[in-house]
Amino acid sequence: MRILFCNVGWMERYQGLHSGDQISGGGAYVKKEGRGHEVCNFCLEKDTLYGYVQPSGEQINIERLGANSDDESIDDMTVVWTATRPGGGTTIVGWYKHATVFRNYQKFKKAPVAHSQNGIDGYWIKAPASNATLLPVDARVFEVPRQVKGGMGQSNIWYADSPVSAPLVKQVRAMIENGRSAHVGGRKRGIEQDQEKKAQVEKAAIRACCDHFENLGYKVDSVEKDNVGWDLEAMAGKSSLRIEVKGLSGPVFYVELTPNEYQAFLQQSSDYRLAVVLNALDTPMLFICRYSEEQGAWIIEGKDSTALEIKVKQSASITCI
Repeated sequence: MRILFCNVGWMERYQGLHSGDQISGGGAYVKKEGRGHEVCNFCLEKDTLYGYVQPSGEQINIERLGANSDDESIDDMTVVWTATRPGGGTTIVGWYKHATVFRNYQKFKKAPVAHSQNGIDGYWIKAPASNATLLPVDARVFEVPRQVKGGMGQSNIWYADSPVSAPLVKQVRAMIENGRSAHVGGRKRGIEQDQEKKAQVEKAAIRACCDHFENLGYKVDSVEKDNVGWDLEAMAGKSSLRIEVKGLSGPVFYVELTPNEYQAFLQQSSDYRLAVVLNALDTPMLFICRYSEEQGAWIIEGKDSTALEIKVKQSASITCI
């Protein structure tokens, strides 16, 4: 399957502009207007996704993708969507498989509701939703080099058809074929009571969390003994994370933070994650929680972006002198 790289602005979900998800990056138009036509690239419309990218000219050169000079489109394409992370670095945010790429901008006969609400009247690319993937924020760690030999240039469209680009394209294809979701399992609330297995549970939870982030491409180091307010530090290119891990032996999502841990949590930093592992000794279910600036809340990473329910407790240490 042939491949095309398209660079767009950065969003969490690409489900249209709203208070819970704004666009950043994406060029001069986005900076000036505060929006871009790519904001609905993952808005589902009758099992189809309609993608937008801004070409450098008035057309996409589909001949470079294998089309004939009189073709208006080319089918069976893999379209890789990239965006610049708020902290820097162009990373893969998702892809369409079995997509159709059009030479010219296609206008909707009747724009879908979400597109219409966001001022979008057409598209360059369409694909079956069942063959598309939008990566969770923490899984967007595959960096695509720019303005270097064999990498992506300044244009928003990269055909990646040079022999020198072949090794990178091979890596991207492997990632797409072997990619996995960053969020598994379900969510329940309650109280963890099995204190006897605490040490074993914590060890299993740390291992599950390390495996998760290592599979995403991070190098993970333990800082559990340093008493810094989190357990792990993870690095992947320009991306770095501080991760507090909480393990539970049962299926109930309920954790408490020590004062030191809570101080780190209160900072609401973009590089801090709270990882909660349920059923740690049986079939671990991992939940990655982060603070979303767009939603103004702590959320569980995933399609639903479930908000955490946080209750602050008061405590005291009392002695008799």
